Amino acid sequence: MIIGRRRAETMDFAPGMAEVLAEDARLSPLGDMAAATFWAEGARHVADIRDLTFEGAAGQAQAARLYRSREGRTPVLLYIHGGGWSGGSIALNERAARELAAESGWSVLSISYRLAPAHPFPAGLDDCRAALAWLRREGPALGLDTDRIAVGGTSAGANLAMATALAEKQQGLAKLLLFYGVFGADFSTPSYERFAAGPGLTRERMQHLFSLYDPQGERDREPLITPLLADLAGLPPALLIAAECDVLCSDSERMADALRRAGVETSLHIEPGVTHGFINRGRLLPAATAALHRAAGFLAGRP
Repeated sequence: MIIGRRRAETMDFAPGMAEVLAEDARLSPLGDMAAATFWAEGARHVADIRDLTFEGAAGQAQAARLYRSREGRTPVLLYIHGGGWSGGSIALNERAARELAAESGWSVLSISYRLAPAHPFPAGLDDCRAALAWLRREGPALGLDTDRIAVGGTSAGANLAMATALAEKQQGLAKLLLFYGVFGADFSTPSYERFAAGPGLTRERMQHLFSLYDPQGERDREPLITPLLADLAGLPPALLIAAECDVLCSDSERMADALRRAGVETSLHIEPGVTHGFINRGRLLPAATAALHRAAGFLAGRP
């Protein structure tokens, strides 16, 4: 099903979206920590937050943060941040992680991974797979139900989440939660054409990010870079949440169609009047909180 579709040609912003874009412009020269602090203010309380490390695929220590929604054994979402495979952080996703944990009753393990261009494909993906293996080993001692692990992420993190699910298809993941993901490498889709110059993420920027992550140019034949090329049969139920005013909106539409054709239980929600990266902007943008509430309901099994 497709929920909440509006004609993108109107470019009508959701309440608060113009203010978010202005605030992002103000924060940009101040760096990630200033942005993370601003957007996390007022985030939901959760029962416990613990900073952890796991061993990455090359034996290196990688940071992770566990958000516990409640006492007792809980299912867990492995959450992979976005940032064009070359940036982003756990801290920049604090608000989303807290909201998902508080609303769903699941715990959320938000992870880091090696970044391009110093570490191009498949380094980041290999670290995500290492995180999943670590979670399966260590999760029970952390009070996590490792029989119910979902994988999710935002933007490039949604790409890595999908690639992790494809690479670990036999591991019996519970669900996929994918926010405005990068699933194809076709820069002429309707949303790429409509929003080539923004607002927010641009076509030129996406082309540059692909060149950092995939300097060998494998994306036209490698499904772990371009999941729309993959055999999607056997994946767990998926919820895709896209931003209407985003070059990547068509990627989510095409992935939802491909998942359904492969027999995967799939829902697609396109949030009207918002731009790429919106879910951590709930301080000013009610639509962000609403989208996270929808995502939490999917995890919890609410209709």
